[in-house]
Amino acid sequence: MKKYNVLVAAVSILFGLGIFWFSRGLSTMSPDGVPGEAFWPHMIAWLLIGLGLLQLIEVLAFPAINAGREVILGAPGNLLAYLAAAVAFGFATLMVWAGFVIAGIIMMPIIMLIMGERRPLIIGVTTAAAIGVIWFFFVHIFNISLPAPAFLE
Repeated sequence: MKKYNVLVAAVSILFGLGIFWFSRGLSTMSPDGVPGEAFWPHMIAWLLIGLGLLQLIEVLAFPAINAGREVILGAPGNLLAYLAAAVAFGFATLMVWAGFVIAGIIMMPIIMLIMGERRPLIIGVTTAAAIGVIWFFFVHIFNISLPAPAFLE
């Protein structure tokens, strides 16, 4: 278990550092004092780095906590988590070309199916409501434009 915890901590820290690297040319604050395009990525990066460091401290300072526990990477719950992560990666990739709304309309039902929801009405209403609320808050409250479809530009 110790080696997996160290691996997860290292990956978390590397992802956080990677976010800083990829957002290095973006501004964190605009001249108006409004958070810039790098504000939220940097917040997530700090969170990943902080949680990775906490996990590393736990492994090194308190080794008895997880002693004797075994990790089963192929457990059914883990496989669903891997599938959901692949769908999220696909969502991010699709969003570049199809935009937020179309990618979200495709991704939300898939994630809900992975999580066990099977009622079409619930899937449809939840998808429409979630995409609508996210769009409204980003566009009208935060004044952040969401990715538009590349084929409409």
